Amino acid sequence: MAEEVQNQDQIEKIGDSLTKVERFVEDNKKTILIVVAVIAVLICGFFAYKNLYLNKQQEKALAAMFPAENQFRADSFHIALYGNENVTGFVDIISEFGRTKAGNTACYYAGCCAMKLGEYEDAVKYLKKFSTDDPILEPLSIGLLGDAYCELQEYSKAVAKYQKAADKADSEQMSPYFLKKAGLVFEEMGKFDEAVKMYMKIKEDYSGSSEAGSIDKYITRANLRK
Repeated sequence: MAEEVQNQDQIEKIGDSLTKVERFVEDNKKTILIVVAVIAVLICGFFAYKNLYLNKQQEKALAAMFPAENQFRADSFHIALYGNENVTGFVDIISEFGRTKAGNTACYYAGCCAMKLGEYEDAVKYLKKFSTDDPILEPLSIGLLGDAYCELQEYSKAVAKYQKAADKADSEQMSPYFLKKAGLVFEEMGKFDEAVKMYMKIKEDYSGSSEAGSIDKYITRANLRK
């Protein structure tokens, strides 16, 4: 009997709660409809922006990229980066189409051009804007950022990028290359124990790499310089 009374009380409480919700909805019907409508407009606007506007911008960006890429392949890095009367440079492509995939790719190209031109601070700026999860391009771009920091003598940042590039690559083809760079910079910093760690990692984890074949002399040199 007590259980039946308890169940009845629960049913009544639920009924009261439903009544309150119904009353709230009825009293605020216009406000709720406005909120729902605004949310619907925002959702539709987002998909329209993504699927219509950005797609059109991507097409324009790709068309603009083609001449700049040709200049890049021809080693005309200044024209590729800054453009001329016939070519839209990567800098302008980034400015106008930065939200597109092509604009993102232009950041990588711009970083490469700036490195070739010795404009290392600009290289850092462009490479930091670039993002990708491509298993080859991601470590390459991180390693290139390390090169830019190295040229600016920001050695701590450089070795951090080289180590990150090696971790991201995680391959016998690329990782030893970046680890060796990290080791050389550690030597430049006078951190010979850290340099030995980089070289030993090549020897132990990537023994089949071309870098591993001559790494003993780097280990010996770093140990002697302590």
